[in-house]
Amino acid sequence: MRKISIIFFIFLLFNNITITASADQPRILRLGFYTTKDLNLSPDALHTIQNTSPTEYVSVVLFDSNEIVQEFIRLVPKSEKYDLPPIQIGYEIIIIGDGEITIS
Repeated sequence: MRKISIIFFIFLLFNNITITASADQPRILRLGFYTTKDLNLSPDALHTIQNTSPTEYVSVVLFDSNEIVQEFIRLVPKSEKYDLPPIQIGYEIIIIGDGEITIS
């Protein structure tokens, strides 16, 4: 009886363990103003951006901490992934348009 109880508790222990993916989850964004702090983006990491909207164009403006434009992108509907320059702490992203984009 004791062995069965121990095996049962070990089974319950392994059954309750959840595995979380370590990769960053893509973020879906719409019209608005975002900071790197809001999006929890890793500094100096390579990020990609994609317009997932089927019909709407989206413009994306990336500003550095001195409010200088680092990147301006106009994404067509259902665009391919586009590599962003390395994003530093204090950068800001403005999304213009009715579509939605994915940053990963």
